[in-house]
Amino acid sequence: MNQTFSQSGIASATAGSNIFMTIASIAASLLSFYSLLIWLRIVLTWIRIPGQLQENPLSYYLGKIVDPYLSWFKGIESLRRSHFDLTPLVALGVLSVVQSMLRLYGSYGKLTVGMVFALVLQTLWSYLISPIFWFLIILLGIRLFFCFKRSPQTIGYITMLDSMIGSVMNWVQRLFYPKKAINDRQLVITSLVFFIVLYILSSLLLRFLMGFFAGLSF
Repeated sequence: MNQTFSQSGIASATAGSNIFMTIASIAASLLSFYSLLIWLRIVLTWIRIPGQLQENPLSYYLGKIVDPYLSWFKGIESLRRSHFDLTPLVALGVLSVVQSMLRLYGSYGKLTVGMVFALVLQTLWSYLISPIFWFLIILLGIRLFFCFKRSPQTIGYITMLDSMIGSVMNWVQRLFYPKKAINDRQLVITSLVFFIVLYILSSLLLRFLMGFFAGLSF
């Protein structure tokens, strides 16, 4: 009789666990779809049809769905500049962490602290740190091109680029050439090489940390 009750209890616990795993998997799928809507909303804000005076209807209705969530992150002033706004990437990163946690629990029925830390690190890298690195590297590469193709027609582009990455290049100059005057081309090359090397080292450190945290048993 006791064995029967024991087996019944185990079966009930297993069934309950399976229900929660199923709910977690469904919630992860819903968050994945919501993230897709956010991406679509972002892309549509970049697209402007010539002569169009009103907002795209699809963009308008998507805004009704995703803008209340995105507005939670608008207060992060350090990620907002006149030329770009990185707060949607943070919003997507948060969704990605929660979605990955739900998916892991839905697949394995457990979630450790080490898994959570590894997911947070991976998300920070994928949605914030890596895009910032690539943004700087691409702009510095374009800036270097204009160093070799300087002309009256490119002065405007150089001014625009310097308004976005000028503070970064000034920081690199203070780091490597304190109290020393260097030419424009040398500063851009140094900045570009520095951020490429820093990107590689950061990615290697991330892999090590993710492996370490993922291996934790608690």
